[in-house]
Amino acid sequence: MLVVYIFVGLILLFFLSMFVLALCVHIRFFYRRYEGNSNLKYLEAKDFESLEAEPVFFCSNNHQGLQGFIYKKTGCSDPIGCIIFSHGFGAGHRAYTTEINFFAQAGFYVLAYDSTACADSDGKYFGGFDQGPIDLEAALRFSCENAQLKDLKKVIVGHSWGGFSVMNCVNTDVEISGAVAMCGFISGASIMAQSVAGRLKFLKPVLTIDFRLLNKLKFGKDANKNSIRSLKYSECPIFLLYGKLDRTVKFPDNGAKILQRVRHKSNIKYKICSDKGHNVYLSVQAEQYMAKTFGALSRKEKHDKERKKNFYSSIDYGKLTEEDPVIMNEILNFCLKCI
Repeated sequence: MLVVYIFVGLILLFFLSMFVLALCVHIRFFYRRYEGNSNLKYLEAKDFESLEAEPVFFCSNNHQGLQGFIYKKTGCSDPIGCIIFSHGFGAGHRAYTTEINFFAQAGFYVLAYDSTACADSDGKYFGGFDQGPIDLEAALRFSCENAQLKDLKKVIVGHSWGGFSVMNCVNTDVEISGAVAMCGFISGASIMAQSVAGRLKFLKPVLTIDFRLLNKLKFGKDANKNSIRSLKYSECPIFLLYGKLDRTVKFPDNGAKILQRVRHKSNIKYKICSDKGHNVYLSVQAEQYMAKTFGALSRKEKHDKERKKNFYSSIDYGKLTEEDPVIMNEILNFCLKCI
């Protein structure tokens, strides 16, 4: 009998330790703001030749204000439609100004914003990945009220966390004409469990349950959005893009599983880029330059202000943000067909 008690005690201790681990990671990652990398230059409208940006401000679920801009090609008064852009984790929408400019030069008005507790938007802390779809729905509602955007057909576009947000807003009450999700993950709980468990895959199911519980405590009825579930009930045209070499949102654990479950749906188009990582919209050369550049930042440079300053000042932002014209034009043509 003593052996049984010890065995049960060890099992309980294991589950308790997994929950404590998940809680610590949850607090560390989500109970803070995300301002991006202060050493990097995030491009603005003024850095592009024919790009205008009109500031806008709207509220999300807890009345926190989200700062954004309506981007347009200089002089454009007859837009093709509206693209609402949802950014990835870690920085605000200015990390994607090159892509935003691409859509604006093609004739779209682009509503891009910083999500809760990111960059210029309000919020004491990030909270969790389920905040993304909430903020995107707020942006969609705003687009239906704004005089410049309300009569335009709308396509939602997002990358990484933004891709997750897009996939979980395709069934929103606001009518959308299409959606583009690049490198989005299945759920907030699953991507956190994958990151924490690493190669210890047997830990993923337990950690996923723990992160789901923590999400439920934070977001209530809005918790634990699931991209597969959302896509299965979708009807609007959707374009999914993934990089097979993605080490951030690992393709076998995310893209492959999503596509396996929804590839039969006629409204969903997908593209798997065998030579790309997490930033499928960039050229192969840009992804390689990004990996080489930030991989070269040694520990000593990270703690030496002068060396760090010199390191970041040497970055070639043209190479870093070089888009893949084939991918970007394929996305553009999809958006045009939706409109």
